[in-house]
Amino acid sequence: MSGLFPWNLSTVCTFFSAFRFVFTVLAAVWIFSRGAPKRRWYRGRLAVCLLLGVGLSVIQPIGLVATSGGGWGGVSPFLFARVWIFLTFLWALLVVVCCRDISWTNAMSRWLLGVCVERFVTAFVHNWLFVVLLPQFSDRHPLAYMAICVVIYALFLALAARFIAPVFDRDIIPSGQEDWRLCALYVVNYTILSAISGISMSINERHVPNLLARIGPDEGLDVIQRFSATTAGVIAIVILVFQYTIYRTATLQQESAMLNLLAEQKTRQYRTLTENIDFINHKTHDLKHQVAALEFAGDERRRQMVREVQQALNLYDSIANTGNEALDTLITERNFFCTQHGVRLSCMLGGCDWDAIDVVDLYTMLGNALDNAIDYVMRFDDPDKRVVSASARQHGDLIVISVDNHFEGAVEMRGGLPVTTKADAASHGLGLKSIRHIARRYGGDILVTAEPPVFTVQISLVASRS
Repeated sequence: MSGLFPWNLSTVCTFFSAFRFVFTVLAAVWIFSRGAPKRRWYRGRLAVCLLLGVGLSVIQPIGLVATSGGGWGGVSPFLFARVWIFLTFLWALLVVVCCRDISWTNAMSRWLLGVCVERFVTAFVHNWLFVVLLPQFSDRHPLAYMAICVVIYALFLALAARFIAPVFDRDIIPSGQEDWRLCALYVVNYTILSAISGISMSINERHVPNLLARIGPDEGLDVIQRFSATTAGVIAIVILVFQYTIYRTATLQQESAMLNLLAEQKTRQYRTLTENIDFINHKTHDLKHQVAALEFAGDERRRQMVREVQQALNLYDSIANTGNEALDTLITERNFFCTQHGVRLSCMLGGCDWDAIDVVDLYTMLGNALDNAIDYVMRFDDPDKRVVSASARQHGDLIVISVDNHFEGAVEMRGGLPVTTKADAASHGLGLKSIRHIARRYGGDILVTAEPPVFTVQISLVASRS
């Protein structure tokens, strides 16, 4: 490398520019993807990705010098630069997918937002300052140039993290799903932005300097240079606004789905109570005759009638009161179902800040866990084995939910979750992946243990209202 570059401040500045671009792209993309759950071995994955970023940074100035000298199969420096920029953006996308537990659709959405922010800062700040206004500044004052770049990019990335990223804090589609039409749209948007950036770079770095060398300073060339320097930034703003439109549409659809779910819950709760009111009234009417008949019934008949009375009275305990309407609806429905099917369901879910958890997320997590447990214990004929319990406790912002049920046999675990097949005990694994994804989105996780006679799903959540 010493044969290619004389080691001086100019060489350091050349390598700095490559590192500045690579890691600015990464930082901008990271700002929008930092809220996504981390994958397993996150630190190791991130370390490998960073090493690849260092390699990309080092190869850029070396490749430009080599292609300028006619090496590398006659590849032009401009073509090499475009390919290198494309690989850098692709690398940033792969970093998100590799390190974050996120779908390709959501990853590309966050990646494109980061690319737009980087293009905006480069076009409106870096290009205007060091290409249009002070074109010789980096050559004459390399240390000052590097210091100013660090301050400028750090400032604008901090502003983006503070004011822009929170607007896009949720996934554009539900976790675990893909929308390949959106992915194709993101590819088109990136292609347009990349093409405009390439044309702008070609004008500023090749055509305008050649014309200046031929005809000298000209006002028309200055206008062209300023226009080309900002075009990529304008396109980045347009795509950013377009992304916001897509995001708001998706958010409104999710909110509409949540409202529909709440309305459906209310309808189901009313229907459940209506369907059971006749049964409750019938049992109440029978209680009067059964109590009167106890005086004349034999011992065995008396015991049977007492059990029927107890079962009837248990229905009055089925309506839950946890302080959260969605949770009350869920528990009430399961209570009625369990009472009528001979399953003992015990729930102690009061005293937690359930309003800090999104209603759809809460309904999905606890509903899946309870349904898996109830479905499993219903295969037993022994009433003592048809038992399910759910409890929750909160310490500060940490909420821990435990769902337990009677369990027999063995289950194969893979990645901390049961291997799911509908024909055996591992059917508890249904829905556990979605529970894990939601829990990780709240800074928590799930722990599944299967040690006969108890199967436990423990869900931890950080329910911070901030």
